[in-house]
Amino acid sequence: MTCGCGRSPDGCRGWHSLSEEEYQIEYQKFLQEQEGQVSVIEVEHYTDSLFRFTVEKPNGYDFRAGEFTMISLDDSPKRAYSITSGPEEDFLEFYSIKVPDGPLTSRLKNIQVGDKIKVGDKPTGTLVVDNLTSGSDLWLLATGTGIAPFVSLLRDPKTREQFENIHIVWSVRTAEELASYQDFFAKEDCDFIPIVTRDTAWTGEKERITDLLREGMILNNADPDSDKVMLCGNYDFNVEIKSWLEAHGWQEGTKKSSGSFVVEKAFIG
Repeated sequence: MTCGCGRSPDGCRGWHSLSEEEYQIEYQKFLQEQEGQVSVIEVEHYTDSLFRFTVEKPNGYDFRAGEFTMISLDDSPKRAYSITSGPEEDFLEFYSIKVPDGPLTSRLKNIQVGDKIKVGDKPTGTLVVDNLTSGSDLWLLATGTGIAPFVSLLRDPKTREQFENIHIVWSVRTAEELASYQDFFAKEDCDFIPIVTRDTAWTGEKERITDLLREGMILNNADPDSDKVMLCGNYDFNVEIKSWLEAHGWQEGTKKSSGSFVVEKAFIG
């Protein structure tokens, strides 16, 4: 049903008191949202291969923390991107790599404030707390930009309501790759373990997550009944950690059946 004032095509949007100029701006924004186009409102580059960008959140856009959606530019191919913003925030944030000659990222890396991008309206994914059985501890294991969905989870109060303790293990190649969210994690009430594997100047943890797991440095004395695990990394990482978990009593959760661990198969960065 359209609005009584005749200005809104899909119900009252509070456009009654707008000037004609203001109305035209809001109406054009509405038309762009109908096509999945939203405006870029912030861009920040961290390294030659990593950047973060924020866009307007379409009216009525809903998603669950940990989900991803499809992003594209004009006629470029669509790619899956995990949302890093929280479900209740009034913007959508994404974290991206820059793939040399990539059909999407070679163009996406050049976006500026005010540019338009297309954001899919059907978020989905397996890294949601609904796919896990109840427990006290949540382990978030990530490599590279696989950290993105976990940022969203920490920005959602519902995650805190479900788990008493949250452990984050994030592996990158160089220390500068931590710049995007290291400060964010440091301020959160969680156990944060940053790992840098290819930086000789790094004085913190250097061993890979898979090695720490085998050596009992993480998930030591953990139990599938109380400790739940989420994985988001490159293919080999996902496969190796998944195999270890299944061999030690963890069961994979899906949309159809909750389990003690979940893995994001759509992540390829």
